Amino acid sequence: MRVEPRHATQRRRRPLLRPVGLASLAIVLFAGTATGAALQQLQGNVQIADVDSVLGSDRPSAPEPTDPGAGRPLNLLLLGSDTRSGDNAQIAAEDAAGPDMRSDVTILLHVSADRSRVEAVSIPRDSWVTVPPCELPDGSQSEPRTGKFNQAFAIGGASGDVTYAAACTIRTVETLTGIRVDGFLAIDFLGFRGMVDALGGVSVCLPEPIADPDANLYLDAGEQVLDGDQALGLARARKTIDDGSDVSRIDRQQLLLAAIARQATQAELLTDTPRLYAFLDALTSSVTADPRYGSLTSLAGLASSMRGLGAEDLTFVTVPWVPRGDGANVLWSDDADTLFAAVAADTPLTVTPPPGVDAGGTPAPEPSPTGVTGTPSPSGPAFTGITGTAEPACP
Repeated sequence: MRVEPRHATQRRRRPLLRPVGLASLAIVLFAGTATGAALQQLQGNVQIADVDSVLGSDRPSAPEPTDPGAGRPLNLLLLGSDTRSGDNAQIAAEDAAGPDMRSDVTILLHVSADRSRVEAVSIPRDSWVTVPPCELPDGSQSEPRTGKFNQAFAIGGASGDVTYAAACTIRTVETLTGIRVDGFLAIDFLGFRGMVDALGGVSVCLPEPIADPDANLYLDAGEQVLDGDQALGLARARKTIDDGSDVSRIDRQQLLLAAIARQATQAELLTDTPRLYAFLDALTSSVTADPRYGSLTSLAGLASSMRGLGAEDLTFVTVPWVPRGDGANVLWSDDADTLFAAVAADTPLTVTPPPGVDAGGTPAPEPSPTGVTGTPSPSGPAFTGITGTAEPACP
């Protein structure tokens, strides 16, 4: 299945969710649509994990602010935590034989220093990388090893402590990219499902029917409004859709996140206090974050500084890759260095849509497997990707 973004219609600029839930938090906190007791409940939902104490000082340096008024760029790691504990175990029953903790979704979220744009860089879980030594709860370190990228979360989380799982993933990202990660947010199955249900579902369009027993997902072709279970199934489905690869699944995940962001910032949600609270309750109940970004006031402050952004200012890209040759895993190409150099320099990225369609709706040339297409523009290097306005095209 290939889901192509639609570019033909021009949309009214609408404030964007940064990341999912941040704009809503700003409205709740600053517009007074929630009581103090409600805010205390939401804050109490968030689990705090102090990764800085685990990571220590042997890390890339944090850049100093170049403009005190605009601040400095931020790099946050968003983790989809596939924990197999509690109620999440029922959702992940088909993977029960796997590790107790793993992360199949990792996104490096770059917020520009002037807060004018956000770039979400998806890291394929099947990236074949070297995971560096990671700190463990007993004070020892794991041995470096080469394997799938998502092993980092499992290695750190072998004891069931998300602090060490996140710290090992951060250590791996920083070692691979040279970019300091300023904080992280991890959300589990229940949180994703609950947010979609609180929105009343999420609209997608499928070019062909889907029947995936592993994900318990059976959908007709055409326009659909998915409930939380169906949206989670579509985000997780892999074996029977497209080529069955993780990188194909990332395309669907990015389009789903863009759709959730658009629906979560619609005026009818933001003025409907019960629905808004249900959305935020689902989000915060399933989030683990470091101390800086686990505070709702800190998140709201960040969201407030980004209040002028629109959906077109959110860009989704995937780390450029080439096949490893084993039929399952991928290697980062040399173009990944170009991508992360641009992120480190806070240089805007230019994206062109996936194969088959360009912004004008005419056939576009096939890009190389690396994910890089076109030539660098004055604003920055060009990559295959979508913006927050992208929508699946209905047949």
